[in-house]
Amino acid sequence: MITATLHTDDGTTAITSETWLGVIQDRGYTAFIFDCDGTLVESADVHFTSFFKAAAEQGHVLEREWYLARTGLDRISLFHEFAKSAVAFDIDDAVARSITLFIDISDRVTAIPEIESLVKTLGLTAPLAVGTNAEKQVAHASLQATGLLSHFDEIVAVTDGLAPKPSPEIFSRAADLLGAPRPRTLVIEDSVQGVAAARSAGMDVIEITSIN
Repeated sequence: MITATLHTDDGTTAITSETWLGVIQDRGYTAFIFDCDGTLVESADVHFTSFFKAAAEQGHVLEREWYLARTGLDRISLFHEFAKSAVAFDIDDAVARSITLFIDISDRVTAIPEIESLVKTLGLTAPLAVGTNAEKQVAHASLQATGLLSHFDEIVAVTDGLAPKPSPEIFSRAADLLGAPRPRTLVIEDSVQGVAAARSAGMDVIEITSIN
């Protein structure tokens, strides 16, 4: 079971994957935007492997604990943080190599069952988009590997020339592409940055707090 918090203009409400469909239906949302990593799919280990190998190719060690404390960051921001303590670290090379490495092992990405069920249910009656701090080719690889790709009308990513979360740009663009009014659009997220982005965009958001 997933525990979560619904953030709206009225405040916050504790919900779970067993109760959220009723809450969603009662509030009358007409479009939905899902974050990808950590929300739709479990990909942390695959991302870490790609980051670790990209850093190792330059003779550096990227620790797992360091990475896990920064999983809400986009790739470029994460490597900029890493470069602060890594001498002669080529950020552009690390970004490119980590993307290639991730795609090469994207078959290890798995769907999160409760979210997959929600996607399939909501997609029967409403348009769906993915809004992610990952690159579009990375998100595409994850969704394809898990069989989720066909359920989404749009994928909006940081490589669309948009500022990463917590900027609202990714979610705002996704809502525009879906033709959805922002007060009737619900975002499903798992990161602090993503929650801030959704609220700044004028959207309600379900924040996933734990997956049991």
